[in-house]
Amino acid sequence: MGLFDIFKKKDAPPPSPGPDAELAALVAKLKDSDPKVRLDACQRIGALKGRAASARPALEELIVDPDGDVCLAAAEAMSAILRAIDTKR
Repeated sequence: MGLFDIFKKKDAPPPSPGPDAELAALVAKLKDSDPKVRLDACQRIGALKGRAASARPALEELIVDPDGDVCLAAAEAMSAILRAIDTKR
């Protein structure tokens, strides 16, 4: 390793979290007090489709969220997950 290789590594961006860490962070946001945060988390979890299967219990709790948009987003995320799982069979 040369001298300049050391400097190149310092400037490299930090590694991005793995899919499990990303999903765990999104699931944690489902309990946020701000409905906009919960809504965004639902939408992002739904985009993960089958990879987000472990988020189903947390999404099921939001089906009865006081915010109607969050309820809908949770239902849509559940639907995307279930469709992805069903197509794998």
